[in-house]
This record gives sequence, C-alpha cells and structure tokens, in this order.
Amino acid sequence: MMRLTIISLLLIIGNMAVSSQCISFAKKVGKEYLGDFIHDGNYNATVLEEGEKAELYKTFFSGQNYRIAIAKVEQLPDIHFRILEKDGNVLFDNKNHDYRLVWDFKVETTQMLVVEINVLQRDTQSDNLINGCVSVLFGLESDKKKKK
Repeated sequence: MMRLTIISLLLIIGNMAVSSQCISFAKKVGKEYLGDFIHDGNYNATVLEEGEKAELYKTFFSGQNYRIAIAKVEQLPDIHFRILEKDGNVLFDNKNHDYRLVWDFKVETTQMLVVEINVLQRDTQSDNLINGCVSVLFGLESDKKKKK
C-alpha cells in the first residue's frame, strides 16, 4: 500500500513538473503571438502527442475583438484547430488557411465557443509518437489599436 502511494505521488509530481514547463512555454513563446492584443491572463497549455485532440471552452463577449494564438513546440506536426459554436456550427477552421495558428475575430453576441485542437500525425510510419507542449492563448484588442 505504501509503495502504491509513493508511485502515485511521483506521478502527480511528474505531471505538475510537465505542466509547469508547458506554462513557461506559453509565457515565453505563445504570448508573443498575441502581438498588440492584451492577454486575458490565462495560460492554457498541456502536453499533446500526435493524433491527440483537446477541447477548450471559453466565453466571448459581444462587440469585442479577439485574437486566438496557438503555439506548439517545433518537433510537433501541424495543429488543426477549429472554433465552433455550442451547436457545432464551425466559425473558423485553420485547415482552410494553411494551418495558421493565429486568428482574429469579433463576436456579435456573447456566447461560449469551443476551441477544438488536433495534433496531426506525421506522414511517416513510426512506433514512436512525438509529444510536446501546446498552448492556447486569448487576447483582446487594445484601445490603442482600435483608434488606429
């Protein structure tokens, strides 16, 4: 029983270390992609591997201009991301835009949207799946930028 508790504790500590590394990655690399947009203060980051998917739910407020910026470690393949309404209506699909990782948009009504992320798989067959940090950051357009 004691051995199981120690193993569980080591797994928790290991996951916390990986998570904090991804948060550092988001702060150092991901935040740069927001440019002049004001970061919302949340660092959404996790380790994903090829073929793995994740979803993030976020409320966006009417009349606001937003930027979503996704950053990934270099060794990961392309990231396919979509922005969907709760009913499944696709608002943006980066597959139609050369898998770009930044998108600026404005919402007309306050609503919760889903950010769907999928790490694509490499074309080559390999038993070793690549994994690494992926961050999703949100920014609001600054007042200075609006006046330009």
